[in-house]
Amino acid sequence: MATQKPPSWEKYWGLVVVFSRFSALFMLLGTYKSFGVLMDSYIYDLDTSAAEAGTATVLFFAFVYFTAPIFGVLADMMGSNGARILIMLGGIVSTIAMCLSSYSTTWYQLAAYLSLAGVGYGMVQVPTVAPLLMYFTDKFGLANGLSAAGAALGMTVLPPLTEYLIQQYSWRGATIILGVINLHTTVAGALMRPPTSCKDKKMYSLLFGTDDGNNHVSVYELNKYLKPLKRFLLMMREHLSLGIFLNNPRFMLYQFIFLLAGLQVAGWHVFLVPNALSQGIHSIDAAFLASIGGLGNFIGRGFNGPLLDYHIFSDSMLYALDHIICAIALLFDPLAKEYATMAILAFWAGLTVGCSYALCVVIAKNLAEEGKYIMASVGWAHFSMGFGALFGGPLVGMTYDKTGNYHYGFLMMGGFELLLPTLTFIELMHRRHKHPELKDKYLIM
Repeated sequence: MATQKPPSWEKYWGLVVVFSRFSALFMLLGTYKSFGVLMDSYIYDLDTSAAEAGTATVLFFAFVYFTAPIFGVLADMMGSNGARILIMLGGIVSTIAMCLSSYSTTWYQLAAYLSLAGVGYGMVQVPTVAPLLMYFTDKFGLANGLSAAGAALGMTVLPPLTEYLIQQYSWRGATIILGVINLHTTVAGALMRPPTSCKDKKMYSLLFGTDDGNNHVSVYELNKYLKPLKRFLLMMREHLSLGIFLNNPRFMLYQFIFLLAGLQVAGWHVFLVPNALSQGIHSIDAAFLASIGGLGNFIGRGFNGPLLDYHIFSDSMLYALDHIICAIALLFDPLAKEYATMAILAFWAGLTVGCSYALCVVIAKNLAEEGKYIMASVGWAHFSMGFGALFGGPLVGMTYDKTGNYHYGFLMMGGFELLLPTLTFIELMHRRHKHPELKDKYLIM
């Protein structure tokens, strides 16, 4: 059977896919960062505590990541267009949920609507990785870093816009407008068409390297013999790749590392602006701290790709160095009394958070290559970050409710940050001792 020849323009469509993922992440992280600007409005208008408001907003982040393994599985099961469909649907769900959240009268209602919005973006977060893998097999690190930079630009643009919208239309009107902006995610999803060579193939086969059916007996071959529920459960078990936890000790260790990273990322995103407001910084200036952090985030997401693709650093080494810098920025927070100092710390924290997320995807991909479960590995990495996020927002909010300032919360996050490079370095040294040949693979191992 003759292979279908791809159209001449298709070799450039990978750039459109990069831009589409860039746009989707622009909306996702820009919206999440805007919750920090909305935080004081939640506390005062809903008559709630910082811990409760922090819990409600962090649930958005948590559900984005909690649902990642499930939607990664669904993208696999739905075929090469599965990711495209899920992203479009996710844009619709998140828009509806954001608009509904503007009608909240209690923090419980707010938490429910933001959780639903998180589920919507869960349909976006991991599925956007799949088209990128299809088009960029050799330069995935660079493509991933460039497309992930959209999240940083969203963090730079949307928080000041949200502050302006609050002043013009109240926080409820601002939330509705944010929801409508999120509808653009559906357009981004529509542009993520798979290459011709991948059409009519299960994404499972493409990513797991089993398209010839010789690697193992596929559950799809048993479809006609199994009842629908049993068939679905078998697919879930195989796609979720639970065996990777037992067969790959490094994978298990990094899930704990990603959990700690999620705790810090959620706390920083939500409470950067409230921390400035609590120290008497004007609301407009405080919102621009999020933009400064977003600028650092943009640089962080973009520069790690070349460092990895040209083997200047290993992914684990760069991840460890990244979190050392982040810990320093967080631990210095109590010393930041002037706006300029706050801006510098926001920039460096943003840079390291951006680099950390892009590296999380690359590390998960590289871990999966040992077991050939790429989408499952990326999904579980996001799940671990989401689980950590559940603790980040409430813990920082509780310290504020008890002490009246956010310094102790930032010190706590800085302490957790120091655990990440410690664990990463221990794993690196063990791997280097076990495999001495690795020391020559990178300039720094």
